[in-house]
Amino acid sequence: MPYKINYNREHGYIAVTVEGEFALSNLEELAADITRLTKRYSCNRILNDMRHASLTKDTLDIYHMPKKAKQAGIVPGLKRALIVSELSSDFHFLETVFVNQGHIVKLFTDIDAARSWLLNKETPKHEPGD
Repeated sequence: MPYKINYNREHGYIAVTVEGEFALSNLEELAADITRLTKRYSCNRILNDMRHASLTKDTLDIYHMPKKAKQAGIVPGLKRALIVSELSSDFHFLETVFVNQGHIVKLFTDIDAARSWLLNKETPKHEPGD
């Protein structure tokens, strides 16, 4: 699963682009790289562009992703916008398990809407599927 990560200085968020299959087995490395940048830049906002990624079909893998992310340093207080090409049931499940475990995560298909939500200083309580 190739990915790119950089810090967007203009807007103050970490931009992540993921391609290929996104699975529990490759989450740890990605999460560790994201954690390094969140600490380096004291940044708590992440824009995850997953429009060219597919999510593993293993429901148990998806269910364990929040725990694996937390172990790698992705703390629940980080605000994360996930941009996907379509709002599939698998991505909705991913959003739900993260939100249910206290993470601030929201799915989008529009990158401008994702940026707007991410850059909004207020972080309202988010329910999956909003």
